[in-house]
Amino acid sequence: MTALPDPVSDPDSVEREERRRVLKVYGEYDGDPRYLKRWAHGPGARFMRERKWSLLALAVRESRIDVRSARVLDIGCGTGEDSASLLDLGFAPSRLVLMDLRIDQAAGARRHPEIGVVGADAARLPFRDATFDVVYQSTMLSSVLDSRVRSSILAEVARVLIPGGLFLSYDTRYPNPWNRRTRPLRRREIGAAVPGWSLRTRSVTAVPQILRVLAPLTIVACRVLEALPPLRCHLVVAAVKPGGDPPGESVA
Repeated sequence: MTALPDPVSDPDSVEREERRRVLKVYGEYDGDPRYLKRWAHGPGARFMRERKWSLLALAVRESRIDVRSARVLDIGCGTGEDSASLLDLGFAPSRLVLMDLRIDQAAGARRHPEIGVVGADAARLPFRDATFDVVYQSTMLSSVLDSRVRSSILAEVARVLIPGGLFLSYDTRYPNPWNRRTRPLRRREIGAAVPGWSLRTRSVTAVPQILRVLAPLTIVACRVLEALPPLRCHLVVAAVKPGGDPPGESVA
């Protein structure tokens, strides 16, 4: 009789279970009009997106990546808002690949016919070593609760980046009391997964629930909240793989 795999020690079993959980959660999000309305376009969403991308653009400039020739992978691309923003930073559509667990999501995220689309698991990236100059993720890793799977994803990011390549992350820094199906991605977790890499970290995005209420009334108040570091709920992390010409480390 063949023994069943032990889910505690079998990495394949762990990844399959986490994959099923994530797909279930996002299927529920898709069917929840309150969730969809929460992240719909509006003054609050625009303010958060503008602040997020101003810091991401700064991180790209500081990395000294040549955006015209850089090969870019967006893991967990979701609905694709960010693909347009990546193009706005100057990345070439023909050198951008969108990847999601759900191939229909990746295909729907495409904002240009030359953008590549892949349905795959970030813990098992279907690419050769040193394929990309930039790997980007936005609030995907915080949706993965299992520490072992998160470690596998970060190891895969390191594997597919070229020496001197940039891992660019935007994710939560605090637990979300309104959503227990997420877990923060903190700087120390990334640093532990990629020891020896140059890390730049900046906080951003004041409490979204407050911004959504304030933004239709006053953007000035949103800027005041955003100026208070303890109220910023997300981190932009730029991690540069050794072997190129990385910038120095700083934390803000």
